[in-house]
Amino acid sequence: MGLVVTFFLALAAMTISYALGQGGPVAGLVFLTVLFIGAAARVAQQTLKPGD
Repeated sequence: MGLVVTFFLALAAMTISYALGQGGPVAGLVFLTVLFIGAAARVAQQTLKPGD
């Protein structure tokens, strides 16, 4: 569920970046950066979970 939220946040950030005139490659990098940060946060959350 958390990755779905991250995906749509990344999609929104990409759309806003493109709408502000940054261009396609920059918007793609924004999308991938936000998506990577969300995935890394999810992995860190699972790694640092106590008791498992």
